[in-house]
Amino acid sequence: MHGVTGRTTAIRRTRTATRLAVLAAVAVPVFAACSGAGDSAGPGASQPASPPPSAAAKHGPFFPQCGGVSDQTIAELTQVQGLVNTAANSSGCQWLQGGSILGPHFSFTWFRGSPIGRERKTEELSRTSVEDINIEGHGGFVAIGQDPLQNTSNLCEVGIQFNDDFIEWSVSFDQKPFPEPCGVAKELARQSIVNSK
Repeated sequence: MHGVTGRTTAIRRTRTATRLAVLAAVAVPVFAACSGAGDSAGPGASQPASPPPSAAAKHGPFFPQCGGVSDQTIAELTQVQGLVNTAANSSGCQWLQGGSILGPHFSFTWFRGSPIGRERKTEELSRTSVEDINIEGHGGFVAIGQDPLQNTSNLCEVGIQFNDDFIEWSVSFDQKPFPEPCGVAKELARQSIVNSK
């Protein structure tokens, strides 16, 4: 038996049993968590149904690229020279002076199946004021931002809801003189509404 005694075998069995007990103690909570053990419902009780699938979003009208507003119209309304449409796709457009991120910014964004309330809450946390607005019979919000260095309102964002969709125009100037930002944003929103299908 080459050095294996009854005592050595007993020690090995004790160590193996201890290891198995430790392993079981670790494994039981893991399996119990996966099996739903500890539920207040007794055996045979039906499990709670999974939440029903959310209803399909009800979409609003179709908006042409850039909200149906041309580069020329943007230049005329903002009175900014050298604007470049740096991003144009099916969900939005952005115009920057000379294509640079330093300077005035103007953008259109179309949010499909997205709640306008979440966007409004974000605006309420980051803008000077947020108020209700109605343009062409459609409700939404207007958010005003102030430049503390110039002590003037230089930013305006208008969000308009259409069923489960909304659009947003953002107008941000960087140097005086400039037209009233909310006047520009409201007119851009009005033109997009009129151009929708």
